[in-house]
Amino acid sequence: MATAAPKTDPTGPQPPMLYSVMSQEESWRDALTSALARAHAVNFRAPVLIQGEAPEIDAVIWPILEHFTPNQRIVWAGSPSSTPPTLPAQLETLEAARFQTRLGQEMDCLVFDARCGFHADAFAALTGTVRGGGAVLLLTPPAPRWPSFDDPDYQRILAYPLTHQDVDGHYLRHLQGRLDNARGWLRVSFGANAKPVIRETHTGPDIQSNTCRGAVHQSTVITALRTLSAGQQDALVISADRGRGKSAALGVAAAHRIAEQAETILVTAPSFAAAANLFKHAEMTATELGLDQERLKQRLLFIAPDDLLQRLPTAEMLLVDEAAAIPTPILASLLEHYPTVVFATTIHGYEGTGQGFPLRVFPLLDKRRPGWRHMTMSQPMRWSQGDPLEAFINDALLLNQYQPAPLPTTWNENELRFERLDGESLLCSPQRLSEIFQLLTLAHYRTTPDDLRTLLDSPGLDVFASTVQGRVLGAVLLSHERPFTEPPLIDAIWLGARRPRGHLLQQLFAQQMGVRKALQRPMARVIRIAVHPERQGRGVGLWMLQALKKILIQTDCCLIGASFGASDSLLQFWEQAGYRLLRLGGKRDHVAGAYAACVATSLNSEGEALISQAHDRFVRRSAFDSRHIFAHEPWILSQLPISAQNALQAQEIELLQLFVEGGRPYENVEDLLQILSAYAELTHLGEKAARLWRAKVQQQQDWSEVARLTGLSGRKQIIAQLRECARVLLASLETAGTPAG
Repeated sequence: MATAAPKTDPTGPQPPMLYSVMSQEESWRDALTSALARAHAVNFRAPVLIQGEAPEIDAVIWPILEHFTPNQRIVWAGSPSSTPPTLPAQLETLEAARFQTRLGQEMDCLVFDARCGFHADAFAALTGTVRGGGAVLLLTPPAPRWPSFDDPDYQRILAYPLTHQDVDGHYLRHLQGRLDNARGWLRVSFGANAKPVIRETHTGPDIQSNTCRGAVHQSTVITALRTLSAGQQDALVISADRGRGKSAALGVAAAHRIAEQAETILVTAPSFAAAANLFKHAEMTATELGLDQERLKQRLLFIAPDDLLQRLPTAEMLLVDEAAAIPTPILASLLEHYPTVVFATTIHGYEGTGQGFPLRVFPLLDKRRPGWRHMTMSQPMRWSQGDPLEAFINDALLLNQYQPAPLPTTWNENELRFERLDGESLLCSPQRLSEIFQLLTLAHYRTTPDDLRTLLDSPGLDVFASTVQGRVLGAVLLSHERPFTEPPLIDAIWLGARRPRGHLLQQLFAQQMGVRKALQRPMARVIRIAVHPERQGRGVGLWMLQALKKILIQTDCCLIGASFGASDSLLQFWEQAGYRLLRLGGKRDHVAGAYAACVATSLNSEGEALISQAHDRFVRRSAFDSRHIFAHEPWILSQLPISAQNALQAQEIELLQLFVEGGRPYENVEDLLQILSAYAELTHLGEKAARLWRAKVQQQQDWSEVARLTGLSGRKQIIAQLRECARVLLASLETAGTPAG
């Protein structure tokens, strides 16, 4: 039988539970049949927890799955511990990390095998594909052993060289505590005699669904979509939890508009699969309306975001499904071109973008579409309101709050506190944990359910919180990057052959900024910083960074850094905090559409030396970037410390040698290749090689054009030839005795 929660209850006060414990003689088959019948009657999903050793679980799980019929679909997330028998229903196995391939689909039963790792994003997403009347079977080791279980999913949060033994299992304790207090679950566990003990917590009438203020039903959204004024400056945002039918609403409304007004409607989304449900409902509605399917296909067109931005075909309306997963600059460009635009997005996006969408896009809409409207859908479509599984997921994964509670109305600066919180203290303070996680979710578009596990379990992570009168005002997540000590590993990282997990800052210094010594120095990286909305822009973030520096200056850490999507305001913030800009990436982030920036501040003389060397490389690189990468970004140009491109320095020649040997990508040294052109005669190259060099290095033509001019097959072959060209030109410098700068 499942053990009780720890003495310090991580879930906080709970209402009394209504348990019915069945005798060991009573068949769990009868219990399951009853649970499924009750769930089917009210259109709920039936959650079943099975905890035990592998043979015990096998003895129960396969007979349960025999309950499903041939026309029903079962997905097993993980890997069965024994050979599946012949089952009446369709059984598919799925690696949990590939959960996004099932979004938008529907199933009758999900087996989530936590013995293969509890992937929180996958669990939240896949349960949302189960229909009402179906079942979700969660398989775990025995309850007493689960928190100390060597969870394979730990590999995603462990920095090198840490192992699962460095993890305390706080997250699994959190889950077990929430499961112990969850309503509507059927539990099958095993005692010392290996016989199943069956327990059920009934769904009480007080279960509340997770709804937003001002939420509306699908029919209201369809009406709003049908009455949008085509061709006018109008915009509508539709947000919803998963399973609310937003994609279906888009499809139904699109079919009506085409039938009634013969409009051309464009659809874009991160992939066609993400919009498949929209087209499915459009086709069904077209059939009901008597609209010819061929006409629908001519008028309702899917175009991928990048392709749409290049072609910009004419249309009366643009529908953007899963808009939060599309880079903001693309959304901004689409708003410029199309007068009537609908953005639909998932609030709790398991891509990690949902709740950050308002932060990025709402200000854009305020500026370019005054009077735009926002509608939130609340009524589930796959199951009924009050579904116990949804209530559990929102509670256990901390998805059940949309706005942070207000701060105390009266307080002064002397009451501010800044403290480090470990996993144990967070587990035992559920309100504080919830407040911190909520601020992080609102502050950053990439926060996902998985980040709660990182917060509680990552052994290389420190959580700092600023509080006032016990309420969380702000939070900082800090990752410690330990120095590498093994010469072969250091060499492999320097050569680009290894990228150990959890050492982003050190590897940025080494591989992007050419500072090898950084691999052997301890560093700290701010991975998230968040401030309560009521106090943003009032110096709280700067105060926290100052407090953090005072703490870390007492340690052996040599510098603090951060990497983030650059914006004018963010760069100003970090500059005010005393951090120096050391790098701007040459490619936009695929979600936020921003260039990656790296900043750092020193804590001692060692750190200052590393930062100085990295900044020297940044200055040299900036002359190239100002002409080729950021030429049309005036706000970035103002940040670049541009200097003249003098002769190659010794460390830059070393970086070029690494490029020749395959240890650096082309983009890492493209500025140095241009400088090399100024000091080496292209006559050392053959005619074809010189033509290649001029086209790509000197003229900066794109890869497809260079391939056309040279007859090479593509990027890979072009880079191989450029490496050989660079080898020849470097050798010619050495032969000529050209001095380094």
